[in-house]
Amino acid sequence: MKIQDINIRDPYVFVEDGVAYMVGTTHHSAWGGTVCGFCGYKSHDLENFEGPFVLFEANDAFWGDKDFWAPELHKYNGKYYLFASFKSNDKCRASHVLVCDEPFGKYVPLKSQITPKDWECLDATMYAEDGVAYTIFCHEWLQCADGQMVLAELDENLDGIKGTLEVIFNASSAPWTSKFEGDNYVTDGPFIKKLSNGTLVMLWSSFGEAGYAMGMAISKNGIHGPWEHVEKPLFYENGGHGMIFDFNNKSYVALHCPNNPDGAERACFFPVKENGDILELVLKN
Repeated sequence: MKIQDINIRDPYVFVEDGVAYMVGTTHHSAWGGTVCGFCGYKSHDLENFEGPFVLFEANDAFWGDKDFWAPELHKYNGKYYLFASFKSNDKCRASHVLVCDEPFGKYVPLKSQITPKDWECLDATMYAEDGVAYTIFCHEWLQCADGQMVLAELDENLDGIKGTLEVIFNASSAPWTSKFEGDNYVTDGPFIKKLSNGTLVMLWSSFGEAGYAMGMAISKNGIHGPWEHVEKPLFYENGGHGMIFDFNNKSYVALHCPNNPDGAERACFFPVKENGDILELVLKN
């Protein structure tokens, strides 16, 4: 199938041995209702995709039963992990990690969620620095009004966090964000990319003047920051929740657009380049 045939939000592309493995929030699991799993698609050219491949099927022992959102596929210490968000009627939304021995095999949940059980959280990502694995996740605006971006160290097995939770910024601190549903501000979809000069760029999404958008924050001193916001979003045209991947010696940002209406979302891949401490979209002539 062609990429435009796949209805998907929050696309995440993992590349290994010339194969692009794409996961994300698929339409049947996005909003409400009981859902049971994740699927993925793979490609050799970013245009034609095979799938869907079933990656995870929740059973009665798993705590989540709705809102299966935004899986990310990471490789760490020889194993493959899906970092994803889940919800149930009697528990806060949380991020939980699933593990497998191959990119597109059958994933099983690790022992417990990695975000605080009394917090409404989503979109945990992973980044390793100096031999330490970290997660950055979003403390939702539904609970704290001004959405937070939170940093924590993961334990050695990636099935829990340890140490102190560190709020690295609030959504309203970025110059490009706008209020959402009253006086709230949204944090969504963090992803960390280390540039060739050592600067860390965090892609993340919120609502701006033109709707859902994706901005950048940068740190020149590693994962703990301080993080400084780039004034203008990288993408502001009714789309976001992105990440960066390399394929055939080119760098791309993957995101979904449009953000609405429901059912119209598609994965979009745009070439990007480094410009000093930030990323820029490569515009066609």
